[in-house]
Amino acid sequence: MKTTKKLRNIGIFSKITLLTTVVIVTISTLSTIFVLQQFSGSMKEKDLLLIREASEKIYDFTKDKYNNIYNQRNLLHSSHYIAYMISTTRQNPSEIYESENLNKIIDYLTALIYSDDTICDAILFTADSEHAFSHSSGVGRTVSVSYDFNSLPYIKEFSKSDDMITMIYDSDPSYLTLNSKSSSPETISFIAKIYDTTWPAKKIATGYLMVNFSPDSFFDTINKIGIISNGSYYIVNAQNQIVYSNDPSVLNLDFAGLSFEESSILLNKSLGISDIHVIGSVSDAILQEKINTVLLQMAAITLICILCMVFIITLLHKYYANKFQQLGNAMLDISSGNFDIRLPVKSQDEIGYLSHAFNTMCETLDAYIQKSYAAETRRRTAELYALQAQINPHFLANTLESIRMYALENGNYEIAEMLKKFGNLFQCMVQFDSDIIDMADEMEYITSYLDLQKFRFLDQLSVNIDFPANIYNLGIPRFTLQPVVENALSYWPVDSGTLVVTISFSIENDVLTIRVYDNGPGIRPDTLKRLNEHVWGIASYQEFGVALRNIHSRITLLYGPRYGLHIDSNESGTTVTITLPAQKRS
Repeated sequence: MKTTKKLRNIGIFSKITLLTTVVIVTISTLSTIFVLQQFSGSMKEKDLLLIREASEKIYDFTKDKYNNIYNQRNLLHSSHYIAYMISTTRQNPSEIYESENLNKIIDYLTALIYSDDTICDAILFTADSEHAFSHSSGVGRTVSVSYDFNSLPYIKEFSKSDDMITMIYDSDPSYLTLNSKSSSPETISFIAKIYDTTWPAKKIATGYLMVNFSPDSFFDTINKIGIISNGSYYIVNAQNQIVYSNDPSVLNLDFAGLSFEESSILLNKSLGISDIHVIGSVSDAILQEKINTVLLQMAAITLICILCMVFIITLLHKYYANKFQQLGNAMLDISSGNFDIRLPVKSQDEIGYLSHAFNTMCETLDAYIQKSYAAETRRRTAELYALQAQINPHFLANTLESIRMYALENGNYEIAEMLKKFGNLFQCMVQFDSDIIDMADEMEYITSYLDLQKFRFLDQLSVNIDFPANIYNLGIPRFTLQPVVENALSYWPVDSGTLVVTISFSIENDVLTIRVYDNGPGIRPDTLKRLNEHVWGIASYQEFGVALRNIHSRITLLYGPRYGLHIDSNESGTTVTITLPAQKRS
């Protein structure tokens, strides 16, 4: 009860502020919770999809490398004499070094290098370590063909397996010498067995084909296909050695020694007939951490927005509450008989309008009371009449005329003329009840406006109006020309000579064209482009007002998109072109 009573006693602006704040906070909070819930789920699904797609791309990339080596290995057995030479080196060791045979080997290794621009070395060696051949893609790499390749641990392990092709990572190959210190010796290698062609059923390895890739180029190529940081990606050979990962710290480690949740493995595919696997995984904790970070940021932004809105509402409440309190205090002064009070008019909004109306009411009441000798009842009636009359256009026009006559009586002829012009403007503004008026009435209004502006610009304003008689009774939306002319006057530098404003009319094919030209400084091309886009509603720019845009919108709404307003400008001035249907007002 006490709370309800307190709420009843607070001001209306405080109630509005409180209600608006509660509504905004409630709606914003509920909306944020809903959006965050939806976003959290969709974000996780999107990340999982991206990681899965990245895993598939890594698999496809590695499979292409594998297939190339597989095909090149098969080519040795099917179309080349090389596999036979490797198989028979024990019986004929010198035959392999004959020029023709040696050229075949070198040509084969060269072609293999050129089949993939990421290959660094192609090495062919026999199982007895007696013969080795190589070709490298760079001049800074030297492979020792005298090296005992079969002594390498991974070659020994591979020779005991049933696999045809394996894949290894070697951080520092002992058979490789780099002439450039900037290069890295690390290699990722595919190794394929060459079987004895004289006894193929036994599948005895008589030699090996080793193809080396630079990890830098290998990793760069994979990274270009869109790997995201949240996932973990591995290439594991038959011995469970990690030969590739986006985490360098796990290279060459035993994959089985890594800890994985079952649900985190998104892809596990083998390459061809080998036991080489491409694995993609993601940690739920990492995904959730990323989601939580984004959610926290969104929540913080939402909170800041709510606080800003509450702050703005509070400022508006304080501002308008103070203004209405001033108006209320002034009314209390009037009730006590003080008719000399006046409110400052500092804006053209509703508050400014109320302040101006209040001042007019006070002036009217004060003048009436000073001249009235009627009784209390009549005085109250007069006050009511004055209150009603201050919103009556005819009363305001009569009041302006009274002020003008007073100025004439006191010899203030210029002020009297200005009041006359302003009175004409006011009459034009209030005497029409339709959006469409006769062209003659519109021209009467713009002529009065320009005559009034001549008092401001004196001899710096020259007006030329070509107004043919055949358009007098054509229809035009109210207040079409005045904002255009006002724009020309607003942007005219007063110290730059005489402003010439020319208004011309023409009719062609039932289209009325009105051109308003001024000899102002013109508009820059980039600014002109934005201004026309703003006027046509294509874009909205805060640097421009709404007057010209309003004119164009009203014309298109009344007559269709064929008609409207267009602005042209150069260094010699600016022309605003308005097109309307040449038809009488209905």
